[in-house]
Amino acid sequence: MFWSIISDYDLRTGLCELIDNALDSWVVGGEKTRLTIDVGLDPARQLISVTDNAGGVKQSDLRLLIAPGGRLNDPNAEIIGIFGVGGKRAGIALGERVQIRSRFKNEDSFEIDISKEWLETPDWSLNYYRVPGIQPRTTEVEISHLRKSFTAGDVDAIRKHLGEIYGCFLRRNCTIKLNGRAIIAHSFENWAYPPEGRPQSAHFDAEIATGKRVEVNITGGLIRDRIPEAENYGVYFYCNQRLVAKELKVREVGYFVTSEAGVPHPDASLCRVIVQLQGPAQLMPWNSSKSAINFDHEVFRYIRPTLIQLTSHFSSLSRRLKDDWDRKVFRFSSGDIIEVQPEDATVRNPLILPPLPHVNKPHIEKLKTRNKARIQAQPWTLGLVEAMAAVEVLVRQRFETKNRIALMLLDSNFEIALKEFIVHRSDLFPPNQFGNAVIQKLFERRPDVIAAITNKVPLSPALLSKVQHYYNIRNKLVHERATVEPTDNDVNSYRLTIESVLNTLFGLKF
Repeated sequence: MFWSIISDYDLRTGLCELIDNALDSWVVGGEKTRLTIDVGLDPARQLISVTDNAGGVKQSDLRLLIAPGGRLNDPNAEIIGIFGVGGKRAGIALGERVQIRSRFKNEDSFEIDISKEWLETPDWSLNYYRVPGIQPRTTEVEISHLRKSFTAGDVDAIRKHLGEIYGCFLRRNCTIKLNGRAIIAHSFENWAYPPEGRPQSAHFDAEIATGKRVEVNITGGLIRDRIPEAENYGVYFYCNQRLVAKELKVREVGYFVTSEAGVPHPDASLCRVIVQLQGPAQLMPWNSSKSAINFDHEVFRYIRPTLIQLTSHFSSLSRRLKDDWDRKVFRFSSGDIIEVQPEDATVRNPLILPPLPHVNKPHIEKLKTRNKARIQAQPWTLGLVEAMAAVEVLVRQRFETKNRIALMLLDSNFEIALKEFIVHRSDLFPPNQFGNAVIQKLFERRPDVIAAITNKVPLSPALLSKVQHYYNIRNKLVHERATVEPTDNDVNSYRLTIESVLNTLFGLKF
């Protein structure tokens, strides 16, 4: 029986089962003292230990540490353990030898040893015996002769994993240490609060056929801690404050369905939905190792419509804002979560969410539409318009030298605009007087070009002064030893300047 139920355990799930046991004892005991759980992982000697001060096990209950299905806690309690096999199979799954020592309050200390030899015998009898006193209210588990070895790199991964799984407990009166160093709580509630899509939260009770209830809180929104390569978006499940599953992107939670969240894709990677369930352990929709969600469970089926709505809504919103997440999402780091009243969040009454924003046209399409008549009448201005759109796209990128590139593009567009004006305004610059040779000679000195144009069209001296200022910066980049880095303000100011010139020369609007 033991061999048949340990195949789905690894270092992470096994350690978490042992930690779960300590947390359950602490919760059932009323959380009267600060809980400390010390986890030891020794890659050199391949040893595992877990020690807690959650209260210890009474002598009369020691058999429950081994008995299949035996448990100390009421399954109706809002705890983590329920199946009565977790701690037993976790220890056996990790190593061939498991030593358990426990001291209930100030009573005697006792030890139970589980070995390979015991597992291979048909006799279920297992003796316990007194040992020198350990700390009161303490349980110690030591595992050796490991079935699978681990490395120092595994220890680092376990540290991060424990911070995620038990983040809610670590923010309470609880400390978990790994090799003497405290685990840092990790939260996934890193919401963005854009005006077009603040986070939404639905709080209601899932009423099960048995007459019992599970308290449900589902929060969805756009996130600010996106890591593209980690794909850290999707649906997260907490059961009685323990993280059970994260980054779910499966059909059951709305993905891969066109009318719902759609196919998981970077376009929708700002959507995160966090499901928090609180209630009797026996009603939680987890599997027996608490490492996945049972999608056939009645509680999951009850909450699924609300979950799907939030996943679909914020996946769609993420796609609609994808052209400029930096300005439309990430910069909104604080705000309020919109609460949805319980009566709006049940299966019978779906969530009432705010309408999604209209999909914004790309900036180039906006500019071309705005200047459609001018471009049709002056086809040579299309390149000038698209160059200004390219600057707008460029400044949104994460290039470290984007301002330098943008400044060069703006200055080149200014010079091309002067040439286009001279070439196409034959009424002001007759072709017989401004042939190719004359134009080539004229453009050897920019001041001569500007003088020729300002004799025909009034350009503001203040405007031309700005052009000269940024032309000097451009020349420093091209001709001088020192490398200057234009600022965001430089690029924005020069862009407005060139837009004003293009408006004066060609009537273009920006």
